Amino acid sequence: MNLAAFINHLVREGQVAVVDQLIPFTPQELSETQTILETYYKSDILEMPGTAPSFDAEAALWSAQYIYRIVQLTMGRDIGAADLSAWLAPYPFAVTAAGIYSADLCLRYLPDLLSLSKGLAPDDPLVQEIRETAMQWPFSSTGMNLPARGNITTITASASLLQAYADRIIATRDINRCNSIAIQNTVTASLGNYACVLWPDYKNIDE
Repeated sequence: MNLAAFINHLVREGQVAVVDQLIPFTPQELSETQTILETYYKSDILEMPGTAPSFDAEAALWSAQYIYRIVQLTMGRDIGAADLSAWLAPYPFAVTAAGIYSADLCLRYLPDLLSLSKGLAPDDPLVQEIRETAMQWPFSSTGMNLPARGNITTITASASLLQAYADRIIATRDINRCNSIAIQNTVTASLGNYACVLWPDYKNIDE
């Protein structure tokens, strides 16, 4: 299954399959994948609060390739730690609100990928790579019990991202992500009078 088909199955059915061979993606694959991601974005923004950030093709494509490679490397662990960086390139651009949301179209599956890698040793370089990426992209990694090391300010500066992030924090009850006044205030406002039902332990944040 090539990259375009992989992303199409991932976003539509939540299923993944990859080819065994590690080879570069073709320009046609990347173009087809971008079209799929942009269509997915247009559908996904209907569920976003307020005005969602714009589509960032570079961020979306980077995350699609990253997720595909992670699955490939997880299914066939015959690549040494020194070679991982050749197939898992770090995000090369400045992180913007558009970049965060567009990358999240695929990075939101990071918790599932970490579960997929549970057959590997906890100190396996690939597991560590997934965890590090999750920490660098906090919008996509609530509920993973990992600290947020990425730029939270970019999330809190976007009303749409902030509300969506707060909703994810509530859904996963990730109390450790309530680490800024803006996030705490948004979570509190979202819970309203239903905190005792939606998140009974939330009152412990300020204690």
